[in-house]
Amino acid sequence: MSFLENGITGHRGDPQHFPQNTLAGFDAAIRMGCDWVETDIRLTADGRVVLSHDGDTWSEGDKALEIRKSRYDEVRQVNMAAHFNLIHGDREARFDRMPSLEETLELFRSQDKVRLSLQPKAPGTVEAAAKIIRDMKFPAEMLGFNDANLGYMISGKEKFPEATIFYDRNYGQDILEALAEDIAVSLRFGFKYIVVYERVLTGEAVQMILDAGLIPGVWNINNPGEMDRFIAMGVQRFYTDFPAVMMKKLGVTK
Repeated sequence: MSFLENGITGHRGDPQHFPQNTLAGFDAAIRMGCDWVETDIRLTADGRVVLSHDGDTWSEGDKALEIRKSRYDEVRQVNMAAHFNLIHGDREARFDRMPSLEETLELFRSQDKVRLSLQPKAPGTVEAAAKIIRDMKFPAEMLGFNDANLGYMISGKEKFPEATIFYDRNYGQDILEALAEDIAVSLRFGFKYIVVYERVLTGEAVQMILDAGLIPGVWNINNPGEMDRFIAMGVQRFYTDFPAVMMKKLGVTK
C-alpha cells in the first residue's frame, strides 16, 4: 500500500462539514486527502464497538443515552447529527447514526491511501476492537491507536505490531522533564509519535522529540494563526477539526 503522508489528521473526521464521528465525516476526510483520520471507540451494553467521543449521546444526538448502559440497537436510533443541524441551520438537516467499528473498517478498507487511528475510551475497548480487526482481516499497517493512557497504547502495539502509535500527552509546568520520560517510554515500546496538547507545546519540546528520532504532533489545532505558529515550530503532525484549512496552510494537494 502507498499511503498519503501529509501530516494532517482529520480529528473525528471532517467536523467542519459533517457531524463528528460519522461515516459521512470519515468519507469526507478520506476524499479530501487527510493521511490519517482519528476516531473514538466505546462499548455498548451488549458488547458492540461503536464510535463516540463522549460516554453519552447528549452533546451530539437528539436524545440522551449512556452508551455503556444501552444496547447497540438503542444507540443506533439516535440522530448523531442533531447538534450539527442546530449550528448549521442554513443546511439541509441530516440524520447520521453512530457508526459501528465494523462499518467504519469497511469504509477505510475500500481505499488504500488514508489510515485510521482509534482512541480507546473505556476498559475493554482495545480487546474488543482487536477481535473485530482480526476477524475482518483489516490490514494492521492501515491501523493506528492514539491516547494518553499508556496501558491502552502498549496493548494496541502488542496486539498489532505494525500499527502506528500516537502517544497523546498533556503537561503542567515541568514539560521538558515529563517529556523526557515520555520519550524514553515511546522508544522502549516502539511508539512513533508524541502528540502534545496545543496549549503546552513549545519549540524546545518539539526539538526534543525530533532529536529523539520521534515525530512531534499537536492536538487539537483549529485556529489558523496557531496553525502558522506550529508549522514554524517544526511540528509534523496536526490533529484538526478543520483539515481543509490545514491543507491550505501546508500547501497539500491530493
